Amino acid sequence: MATISQLKQSCINFRLDDAKKAILQPIADNPYNRRLINRLRTQYWYVGLQQKAQLATAYQLEKHFEPQDKTKDGIPLPAKNKWSKYQAGKHKPGAALVALVDAKAPGSARDINHPLWEVLRLGDRVLPKIDNWLEKLEPQVQAIVYRSAKDGGISAAKRRQPYSSSVSRRLLKLASLDTLTALVLYWRESKQQGNHVHNRWQAQDIYRMLLMMGRNFLSRRIGEELYVVFVAQIFCQTDWGDRQFLVNSVHYLWAIELLNTALYQVPALKPFASWANRRRAMYLLLQGQYGFDVPLGLGVVLAPNWRYGPPTEQQWKTWQSDFMEWQWGWIHLCQETKSSYGEDWLWKELEKEVQSTRQLANGKCESAAI
Repeated sequence: MATISQLKQSCINFRLDDAKKAILQPIADNPYNRRLINRLRTQYWYVGLQQKAQLATAYQLEKHFEPQDKTKDGIPLPAKNKWSKYQAGKHKPGAALVALVDAKAPGSARDINHPLWEVLRLGDRVLPKIDNWLEKLEPQVQAIVYRSAKDGGISAAKRRQPYSSSVSRRLLKLASLDTLTALVLYWRESKQQGNHVHNRWQAQDIYRMLLMMGRNFLSRRIGEELYVVFVAQIFCQTDWGDRQFLVNSVHYLWAIELLNTALYQVPALKPFASWANRRRAMYLLLQGQYGFDVPLGLGVVLAPNWRYGPPTEQQWKTWQSDFMEWQWGWIHLCQETKSSYGEDWLWKELEKEVQSTRQLANGKCESAAI
């Protein structure tokens, strides 16, 4: 059996190499950049078309959606080669082309024109017209966000539901671009209002939703870069109190795989039969319905925040306890093992480590006092 040290070396390594840092750092530095957001939405649209049409190259897609013009003699004119630029996200297609393509691939226009992209680009500038943005979302989501107000039996204007755990759970269950957009809008409103408690819960649910939708974003080839946008815009801007956000893109990509591997633990839910089954299974796993390893191991990881000085003894103890729980869940998921919370050998070994570091810290304090 591997030692606790060996398990940590194999399971807890989230180092980002220098080449990847060079690619992702400009995104983190300017997450609202118009070109960046347009590149992500264009690539999301392009790969979606590839998947629907089952065509591999930009040339094939161009021929399929934009048949070549011909001369008077019937000779095909050279291809314009625009689609290679869409593939790279270097050029965003115009409205006329998007409509033309949508006629052949229904729903594709929604991919590139989805409100999420503008909400990410505009940031807090969406707040004065937040209801306008929410009303752009699909009816199923609006039914969660709004309720009809009645006055004397006559239906009046609908009223937006204030954020609550119930609203958040219902949005999380659906896991779509629309529900993700709704949560981002709620997060921005709570931040503006200074409601840090709601802001933290919203940020955690946004993270969970990014995990649930992670395979989709990865298949569209924007998963890692989109996550960095969310880290810069949402997670690093959330007031975590005496903590700070600690999940980088390497950690996130690994967590997506662990969540999808955990689906094999719940065959009764038939998670691979449909997207509806899959998201329901992921939701239940993340809620702890099938054990604590998933919600603990795939939860948001926070580190002590030294911005205002060293943490207090109580803050440090609380963080150690939370971090130990995360390690326990994460290692079990990595090893594809199941065990009872707080009872197995891994828990006891991690607990010994915590106790030893506390004793060491106490010893240092006593020495300093002497």
